[in-house]
Amino acid sequence: MPLFTHRDDVFVAGGQPTITYVDREETHIERQLARAIATPNQIVSLSGATKTGKTVLCRKVLGKRQFVWIDGGQIASADGFWSEVRGELSIPDETEFTRETGDTITGGADLVITMKGSHLSKTSLKEKRSTKSLADTLSILIKEKIAIVIDDFHYLNEETRRSIVRNIKGAVFNGLKVVLLSVTHRVFDAIEAETELTGRFTSIILPEWSLDDLKKIPEIGFHALNVECPTEIIENLGRESQENPFLMQKFCWEICFDCGIEEKNLIRKQRIPDDYNIEEMFVRIAKDAGLPIYKILVAGPQSRKQRAKRPLADGGNADIYEATMLALAGTGPKSTISYEELRSELGSMLSDKMPQKHEITSALKHLAQISRNKELESAIDWDDTKREINITDPYLRFYLRWQVRER
Repeated sequence: MPLFTHRDDVFVAGGQPTITYVDREETHIERQLARAIATPNQIVSLSGATKTGKTVLCRKVLGKRQFVWIDGGQIASADGFWSEVRGELSIPDETEFTRETGDTITGGADLVITMKGSHLSKTSLKEKRSTKSLADTLSILIKEKIAIVIDDFHYLNEETRRSIVRNIKGAVFNGLKVVLLSVTHRVFDAIEAETELTGRFTSIILPEWSLDDLKKIPEIGFHALNVECPTEIIENLGRESQENPFLMQKFCWEICFDCGIEEKNLIRKQRIPDDYNIEEMFVRIAKDAGLPIYKILVAGPQSRKQRAKRPLADGGNADIYEATMLALAGTGPKSTISYEELRSELGSMLSDKMPQKHEITSALKHLAQISRNKELESAIDWDDTKREINITDPYLRFYLRWQVRER
């Protein structure tokens, strides 16, 4: 470890941590993923809640192996996907070259004839060859042992998923390595897109982060900076981090900034004061990170008609979308909430005009659709089959906890 350790290198929210990387050895998750990736002729699915370390883990396990990393949130079609793959491989869509011949002239609009004196000297034929062949791209990936990693596979629309999976099915049989990253409740999207993948599909589910594992981030990080932090503050950080290492990294960085801790002090140990206002920090982070998502969702879909307002038991009123968001917050909020839990919360929150079942499910479907269309990392997902709501974005849950439920 370098003598002059900087807080930005210790607490890394949204990047690849090194000093505060927690391997969670007791879960054997690194070993499981490494085994799955090493297994021939398998598509590997790594799933877990949003911002719980799928990307960090996958990059760590892949190590120096060659791979093409594609962000599913940026892909609108299968053609767009393969164009991105070719771009990562530096394969142009078309290659132009010149073929020279002797005295033989062949036809074509791109034929250039160079004359010397009164006789034909040389012919140059300019040709363009398409490199868009999917077979050629797959052949390069297999030959060079380059893996394809599709991050946020669940963001791809159903048609694009189906097309991509069918494209790679044969290549996987011939040695192509494919890793799909997705949220837990969408882990089997690949199988649903192509049922013939059964037997060629390995699923690894990222275990939830325990409180003890989350606490290792501040413990390791503050030690690296020669900082002493009260145990009570670390416990509080763990409880409020939504089982999420991303948020924990953010908390610790904010505390260091607030306390003027930038680099490791070699002469004396610095200390986080016992009276550090941790709740004020929670409220600030919640507002900064979760408010944009909440405002988009609570506004609901565009409508020409003014929506009916329902009276709230504690005063004021709210339309169906705001009432639904308030009810979700009232559950804790939990990351997964059953329809019955939500309906019960709405019943206790509203003083009158309880919405009908079809109104609630319609609102949930619209919220899920808005979440996808606005590229909000699928902050809310409604599973009509299981009749449950998944709040996948920890920042949204944190906002509901510290800006909505506490008001």
